[in-house]
Amino acid sequence: PALERLTAAGFTLAVCTNKTTVLAVPLLEKLGLAQHFLVVTCGDTFEWRKPDARHILGTVEKAGGHPERSVMVGDSFNDIASAKNANIPSIGVTFGYTDVPMAELGPDVIIDGFDRLDPQMIEQLIAKRVAAA
Repeated sequence: PALERLTAAGFTLAVCTNKTTVLAVPLLEKLGLAQHFLVVTCGDTFEWRKPDARHILGTVEKAGGHPERSVMVGDSFNDIASAKNANIPSIGVTFGYTDVPMAELGPDVIIDGFDRLDPQMIEQLIAKRVAAA
């Protein structure tokens, strides 16, 4: 439902993962999620990987987006660090991959479920970034 909410609100969705293409794409397809994402970039898409800012910035570019209108949703150190390195706001999820508390990674917002992920939250993060620039 969160992916559908964001798409309906006009957001373009992309995946930026360090998993290889042969693992990530079939997983998204098997979960029935692939159709929600315009672009999927993987650990073998570029010469660099998260937490290098170029991975997330390259993903945004491939999706036709702009860094100043982008937000990273992630569950690990690499996700939050790559967003910080790219100067992109981040939303950390507490129910994912990380083995340390999400609060220690310092995302801009922490959510405990995708039911909290809505267009207003993302627009607020984008507005805050623009105001700080």
